[in-house]
Amino acid sequence: MPEKSKVQDTCCKHLFLYAWSAKMFKFYLKIYFILSASFLLLTGLINWAVDPLWYGKGNRITGRNFSFNERVSKTNFLLQSQPQNYDCLILGSSRVTLLKASSFNNHRCFNYSFSAGRIEEFVEYAKYAKSKGLKPKKVYVGVDAFNFDKSTPPLAGVGKIDPQPIYQAYFSLDVLLFSARTILGFSPDPRYYNQNFESEVIENTPKYKPEFYDREKPSSCNASKIEEYKKLRNVFPQADFVGYVPPISAWNVVNETYGRGLTDCGLQAFYEVSKILGVMYDFSVPSTVTSDSKNTYDGSHFYPEIQNKVTEVLEGKVSNFGVRIDKYNLVEYRQFYKMKLKEFLEKKGQGKRWQG
Repeated sequence: MPEKSKVQDTCCKHLFLYAWSAKMFKFYLKIYFILSASFLLLTGLINWAVDPLWYGKGNRITGRNFSFNERVSKTNFLLQSQPQNYDCLILGSSRVTLLKASSFNNHRCFNYSFSAGRIEEFVEYAKYAKSKGLKPKKVYVGVDAFNFDKSTPPLAGVGKIDPQPIYQAYFSLDVLLFSARTILGFSPDPRYYNQNFESEVIENTPKYKPEFYDREKPSSCNASKIEEYKKLRNVFPQADFVGYVPPISAWNVVNETYGRGLTDCGLQAFYEVSKILGVMYDFSVPSTVTSDSKNTYDGSHFYPEIQNKVTEVLEGKVSNFGVRIDKYNLVEYRQFYKMKLKEFLEKKGQGKRWQG
């Protein structure tokens, strides 16, 4: 009997421990789900308040929206903005993001530009905008030299343009990191978007300090990309197209283009694109604007007041800023550009760099 009693006691202890363990497991599981749900809810609320991908109205906390993923945020903004109400579309790289849509007087423009934007992407994003009801009468296209540079890495693909649902995006830790960086003021670029979704330059951005240097690797042009502009033109066959080469520091032109042997073939590519688009300006020609270091914060992106001058020219105002490519033949355009480049080098005491 004593032996039986010991067995019973042992069994009771095991049953008690099992029941206690099961109870504690349920308790901790409940705590886990409560904490997880609370964390997800907090993540969603923070992301919604900061709105780094512009699913709502943008950053409600500081009013500044950083360029973490402009392709997504601008697509979200387009979908919210009744695309059919726009009669103008702007496409380009980060240099074109600084062009304010509100500065255009003749049309209501949507600026669909984004960092490192390539011509292949412009074609697909233009098709997407068209599918959402945007029927522009005017299309402005930023034409960057890197589209024709063979050393530029090939584009892997455009991928899906439609943004993921908001509940997937804003319950994400990756987006929470964007929100945290936004609140702390850590921008990936010296610019941000205001509450009207137009670019502004961050105050106290370090001043541009231009210098001449020699690039070790020369390059050559990829003329096949010119065909992509025909594809873009065909997306909106009824629209008037205006192309333009964004302003670039004259030092950058020397270092990144002329010094790498890309000037002649690059100018020819611009000229060929001008024949496709019909009207095209080149603001990269060395001038009093592009040779003044105060007009740009990094040599590649120019301040809003210069962008406003670009807008005026694009809308037809007569100015000595830039050159209208389609008014020249290729020989004249090339001679004019290289004359200005030579004048700039000589003025800066760098005439020895001139190779013709």
